Order: sequence, then C-alpha cells, then structure tokens
Amino acid sequence: MSKVVLLSTRKLPPTYFDQVREDLGDQDITIDVVGWVAPSAWVADKVNTFTLIGPGRMPAEPAPEETVVEEKPAEVEAEKAPTPAAPTPTPPPAAPTPKPKPTGAKRVVKAVEWRARRAKKVAGRMLPKAIKTSAPVKFLRGQRATSDLGKTYWERVLSRRDVLSTIDQADVVIALDAGAIWAGWNLGQRKASTPVVLGLPAARRELDMMKVPSA
Repeated sequence: MSKVVLLSTRKLPPTYFDQVREDLGDQDITIDVVGWVAPSAWVADKVNTFTLIGPGRMPAEPAPEETVVEEKPAEVEAEKAPTPAAPTPTPPPAAPTPKPKPTGAKRVVKAVEWRARRAKKVAGRMLPKAIKTSAPVKFLRGQRATSDLGKTYWERVLSRRDVLSTIDQADVVIALDAGAIWAGWNLGQRKASTPVVLGLPAARRELDMMKVPSA
C-alpha cells in the first residue's frame, strides 16, 4: 500500500481527499496531511493523520445522529370543525399624492447639485488609469505574503519531529499549493530518495513508475 504526505497551506474540505484518491488512481492509498490551516470539517475518516502546524484548532468530531421516533397520528375528530367565515375584503389603498416639483430656491439647489455630480464624474474619467486601479500593488503584496508564508511553513515543519518522521515514511511527498513549494524544495534537498513533487498529476506519474517492475 502506497503512502503519500500532502503539504498544504490552504483550507481543505473533507471531499478533497476523495478527489485525491481518484486522481492518484488508488482508493486504498494512505494519506497524511501537514496543514497550515485546519480543514473545513472533520476529516479523521478521510485521512490517516492531519497534523496542524499553523494557528487555529482542528474541527470537533460531529455528534452522533439521534434516532427520531415517529409519533402516532392523533385520532381524527368525529365532527368536522366549522368552516371559518370569509374575511371582509380590505379596500384598496388610495393612490399616493405625487411629489411636487421643486420651484424657486429648491430648483436652484437641485441644479447646483447636478452640476457638482457631473463635474465629479468628468474628473474621475480624466484620472490616469494607474491611479484608479491598484492591481500591481495587490499582486506584489500577494507575492510577498506567499513568500513569507512559505518560509514560516518550512520553519514549522523543520521544528516538528513528528512531522519529519511522518514525511520520512512517505513514498511520495506532494506540495499542493504555492505556500508549500518552499518546504517541498527543501525536503527534496534533505532526502533525495523520497520524490517530492508539485501537484497531483506529478504524484500520479511517480506512483505509476513505482508499480512498474524493475528489469
């Protein structure tokens, strides 16, 4: 039976591990997870172990479902209850009084407000595109955040003996996202005998190669 270790910095749902087994082509494969974020729900029935090395707590085990006892229907009354009287129709509401149009000083105020709104729209169209959009800034911040998370994740992996022991027993180590790439690269340098790959398709190729008998 093959054994894989998943390195992840994202929140994973329980159904994801069913997809992992399907993508790897082995329903009996043993899955151990080293996660920075706790899964979205209870996963003890989906994986062998899930080691949380980041902030937060693991989801609690769901309570067992209670058995619902159906109650017997009440006896039907011998006599049918009298039919309630039909309600008196409510007269339709009167049409609302139309709002009077602004006159005099109010009309002047309305005109000034309209001109101010129009000037604001024109000024907005005249702004350079670089000022109105901040996509490059968001992209740089995202890159920096991913880099910092990757280093922190690797440092936490390196400091946990239980995590390193689990990784040493794996046939393949799989980095699932960008935050786990740095840890995967370092693990590959640390122990060259264990394949460390990025993504499930690459892991499937490694597992298929292990099944081929050596000449």
